[in-house]
Amino acid sequence: MERGLLSAAQVDPVLTREVFGNVSKTSQLIFYLLAAAAVLCFAIGVYRRVRLWQLGAKPAGKSASCKALGRKLGDILFQRRMINRSKINLAHRLLFVGFGILFIGTVLIAIEHVLADLLGREPTDPLFHKGLYFALYEVTLDLFGLAMIVGCCVFMARRWKADSSIDRYPADWVVLWAFLLIGITGYVTEGLRIIQAQTPLPGWSFVGYGIASLFQALDMSQSAATEVHIAAWWFHAVLALAFIAAFPYTRLMHSIAGVLNLMHDAENLGEMQLVTLEELEETGRIGVSAIDHFDRSRLIQLDACVSCGRCEDACPAFEAGKPLSPRTVVQDLRTHLNVVGPGILATTKDAKDPSDGDSVDIHGDTISAETLWSCTTCGACADICPLGVTPLGMITDMRRHLVGEGQLRGAPATSLQKTQRSGNPWGLPANDRFAWAADIEVPTVKDNPEFEYLYWVGCAAAYDRRIQNVARSVVKLLRYADVSFAVLGAEEKCTGESARRMGDEFLFQELAAANIDTFKKYRVRKIVAHCPHCVNSFLQDYPQLGGNYEVIHHSQLLDLLVETGRLPVSTADKQGKVVYHDPCYLARANEVTEAPRRVIAAAHFEKDESRLTELPRNRRHTSCCGGGGGRMWFDDSPGNRSGNGRIDEILNSCAETVAVSCPFCMVMVSDGVAASTSQESVQVRDVAEILVDSIDLDSLPGSSSS
Repeated sequence: MERGLLSAAQVDPVLTREVFGNVSKTSQLIFYLLAAAAVLCFAIGVYRRVRLWQLGAKPAGKSASCKALGRKLGDILFQRRMINRSKINLAHRLLFVGFGILFIGTVLIAIEHVLADLLGREPTDPLFHKGLYFALYEVTLDLFGLAMIVGCCVFMARRWKADSSIDRYPADWVVLWAFLLIGITGYVTEGLRIIQAQTPLPGWSFVGYGIASLFQALDMSQSAATEVHIAAWWFHAVLALAFIAAFPYTRLMHSIAGVLNLMHDAENLGEMQLVTLEELEETGRIGVSAIDHFDRSRLIQLDACVSCGRCEDACPAFEAGKPLSPRTVVQDLRTHLNVVGPGILATTKDAKDPSDGDSVDIHGDTISAETLWSCTTCGACADICPLGVTPLGMITDMRRHLVGEGQLRGAPATSLQKTQRSGNPWGLPANDRFAWAADIEVPTVKDNPEFEYLYWVGCAAAYDRRIQNVARSVVKLLRYADVSFAVLGAEEKCTGESARRMGDEFLFQELAAANIDTFKKYRVRKIVAHCPHCVNSFLQDYPQLGGNYEVIHHSQLLDLLVETGRLPVSTADKQGKVVYHDPCYLARANEVTEAPRRVIAAAHFEKDESRLTELPRNRRHTSCCGGGGGRMWFDDSPGNRSGNGRIDEILNSCAETVAVSCPFCMVMVSDGVAASTSQESVQVRDVAEILVDSIDLDSLPGSSSS
């Protein structure tokens, strides 16, 4: 038959097709030689990157459990970490899954061909590529090939848009066109093969069948299809092999590095890597001053970053016009690694001795000190990254070097000095730490040695007059609910949280060790604190030094007390518009989002949380107030702070009350609101203050004054 596809009546009883139909043995041999060359080129490219990764020290991450590995594998296969940008996320999934399925299909075809050859089977008598398997194979590959093409087109359209935040490189267009042409030429080749081989029931490859029908409508004969097919086949094959060879030399390398990074058991949000005195003595340094001072997981992250811009969009410092872009930090470090890494490898015997990299300074020309100090350590960049890249970790690693070299000056340096000298950033005497409780009855650990909860007051509530009312409100509520609690009073010291995130690791360890000793002295088991930074430090930092406790935020305990009826609330005449601002270290780092809302709803809206006004960025995707990471102690004016975008959202909500649950947030939001002359009536109040107004405390001794 010269023209026309076979009908069902002419179908061969074996549903299959020849793997290398219309391809000569010589061409097959050349193809396999080219495939071997492509794989070799791919392996060399990956090896080059691995060698650069090995410049870093071995990461100290824990071995992940089977359950954790399963979750990580699910994140990789189902792209579960991709949030926001719903259209782009869908396109990425289509491209990722589509290419992955096509690659698996190609490997299966190769296995079929090699095994059939080894077993001496005829090309028309396949081993397993036949029958129902063949039918499902053809349909599946056609479907996922379409998915890949659709994903490609969406990414092309995105790069064409001027307002897209993704970085644009000419090589990216080459990669996308390669994806697109591989998909299209694959379908064209299949359509030509159907005409050339007069394939029985070609409709299993429904896209190929459609293309074959189009060619026949254009009056293409079987002999013409035979000639064009082999040319199209070679174009498709060479393009696919070139794509494989180039893979590790393009940004596609992010898929390999990203998988490795996601499978590594990295630090949690809000967690920092511990530096020991032994490490300091061994290396003679603290922090990162050269690219090979990062551990290997950080260097892998440099290749995992595809410069999509999600971290930049989420960064409050970038939003405020500060000289910090998390994306740029990572990309600049990657460029630095590419420039200096080969030289370090060439001058070291085993490519692992970090001492030879000491002269390679990444500070100054590559990453400026102003960039590093702009970070609020809110964690938005690390949380939003689909591949688990943590610019925050790189920034804090480099901050440690700056502090160790005495390069932090001004108000923040003074706050560290005061903390070391007096045990608090205000530099006020320890004897004044309990002055906030002069007008109410507050049990100390000596008064109530059998306490259940240690109420951690923190430095802000001890020394800041505005925050002191938060501590008094918490005490009143705990006493009313008959909670067994106590405070340390003058024995309390700063947790060291700000010091650690500013880069002074050993000041943190000194303060933490002192507090842990105090906790041992009074047999502390449970801690409640109203400061999310303290909560996070107790949960994430202190266990690294042997301090393990049950720690909850005050909103969680208050929520429990309201729910169990131990804090009976009255919502009469308290129906004003309230908006809640989620603190980064509570909502994002520790996933406490609903307890504060339930407390506010109980106090204001008869437990109807739907009446609470939500800001555009809320819960885990909150926006930073600008006070974290030590920025609280910098001399920024209210109009020049990283949290101004958040202040705009708050003012645009037209709320009468801004509810907060963090001392830093209260200070920064209060200053930002006060700087706006148009919103003088807006109140900024802690959830404990809001709740205390909804409870009749007259029967509680010592609570009448505040």
